[in-house]
Amino acid sequence: MSDLDRHRVQQESRRVAGLGATTHYSETINRYLGIASYAAERPAEPITTARVVATATVLVAVDDTPASYTAVDHAAIEAELHGWNLRLFHVQHPSGLHQPSRDDGARLLEQLTDRVHACAPSVAVTSRLAVGSPASLLLSAARDTNLVVVGHRHGPVSAAFGRSVGDRVAAHHNGVVMVVRMPGWPAGHEFGKLPLVVGIDPARSETPAVEFALREGAARGCEVVMLHADKDATPAARTETIGGVLVHHRTVADDPVAVLLETSSKAAALVVGRRAPGGPPGSLLGWVSRAMVQRASCPVFLVG
Repeated sequence: MSDLDRHRVQQESRRVAGLGATTHYSETINRYLGIASYAAERPAEPITTARVVATATVLVAVDDTPASYTAVDHAAIEAELHGWNLRLFHVQHPSGLHQPSRDDGARLLEQLTDRVHACAPSVAVTSRLAVGSPASLLLSAARDTNLVVVGHRHGPVSAAFGRSVGDRVAAHHNGVVMVVRMPGWPAGHEFGKLPLVVGIDPARSETPAVEFALREGAARGCEVVMLHADKDATPAARTETIGGVLVHHRTVADDPVAVLLETSSKAAALVVGRRAPGGPPGSLLGWVSRAMVQRASCPVFLVG
């Protein structure tokens, strides 16, 4: 039985015992799933969260694709959990002699704003429409934000790394980026109870990725699994509470990419460092983070 399978057994035991498997995140996301059709009726009274930083913002790149709609859902959930504002950003490509229709872009932003308001009326939403290079404009707009969310397309179109806007933003933005990989969205109602998993290097225990995972775990009210994988490692496991967050430390003797990819099907999200230790500040993604962006089965936070 793998470490994450043991975690799921423990979670089920706690649920049967009545020990509160429900989290802030699971309550929020299940409300979204409960009205997945986004019908006209308004949802029940939303969960209220104090606005930690009034000017904090989640920026989400949007277009008229299923991946983008999924990204908007996750961006809105993050905004609600943290009490942040949400900004929708849509970029149209110039197309020869025929300029893109700004009316089409405006309608898309209005539709997505309504989508957010249907599920999270408490989230303040703004939007921006621009024309030009999507990746360059998004990177510029992301400079003053707390979190950037991008969708990731699946299949042959996304096979060549670096060719999608999401890949470029994930590689070059210096702040936190959430790449939404959810081929099975909308998920089942148990998804919100899964842990947050962060890939770690024991030699560098206090990393931006670890610090972010603990903050995110506290906001979600979920457990955090700190996972170290190395083919030469000695397997180990221990549990502690850090800042009110139940943290499971796991060390496994295996390839880190293989372990994290397997774990991604049993996690609410992965948290990884953007670059390998010692990589130059301007470099692209490290080999582990790049594999997660391309192949993980859950949203991936890139930090550092």
